[in-house]
Amino acid sequence: MHIRCSYCRHSFNLSQEFMEIAVASAKEKKQKYYAVECINCRKQIKVPISQMQRFLPREKKAEEKGGD
Repeated sequence: MHIRCSYCRHSFNLSQEFMEIAVASAKEKKQKYYAVECINCRKQIKVPISQMQRFLPREKKAEEKGGD
């Protein structure tokens, strides 16, 4: 998933493994956003969990919903 910092405009990618962990962590805490630290300016960027879920593979989504 491609992210752009709203402060310094540096763009970077989030790996699939990172997003899986972030979504699981946010779901435990019932959060709507996950704070990602910019690799350039080190400020926190809020990334919506719903946006992260769209970039996860469909198999992971089906397992989370309890699909057969």
